[in-house]
Amino acid sequence: MRIRRAEPRDLPQMLQIESLCFPEETAFPPGVFAYLIRYAVAIVACEPEDQILGFIIGYTSGSAGAVYTLDVHTGYRRRGIGIKLLLAMEKRLARMGANAVRLEAALEKPGALELYRKAGYREREIIRNYYGQGCHAVRMWKSLPPLEQGSQN
Repeated sequence: MRIRRAEPRDLPQMLQIESLCFPEETAFPPGVFAYLIRYAVAIVACEPEDQILGFIIGYTSGSAGAVYTLDVHTGYRRRGIGIKLLLAMEKRLARMGANAVRLEAALEKPGALELYRKAGYREREIIRNYYGQGCHAVRMWKSLPPLEQGSQN
């Protein structure tokens, strides 16, 4: 498995994975994905023949980073792809000046919450109706360790 920056040609596969992970009413539309691939930090995990297994999209604002979305194809879950994508994002955001990262996770997705807790994220607050009426999220934060001098990974 290879981790690399997302490219515009990845859009169709990313949209397919998004549709498997989120209902239409909460999924990002194609235009938003096209924009994020170009202007945010977008990373994919893929097999050698460029079949995308999962992706993560985030950004920085000042000294804080944020994860917009982390999606792993339903046929490839529980293989370490999500944690590898999350760690790759954290490294990139840290290089961009982030010393902490936040994300929101659906309360009704215990697998996602477990992944984030294992990665060191801690719950800070509940956000009611974040994913629509009656679909609540928890905002989670993780402090990032300082980058080692000269580290570019």
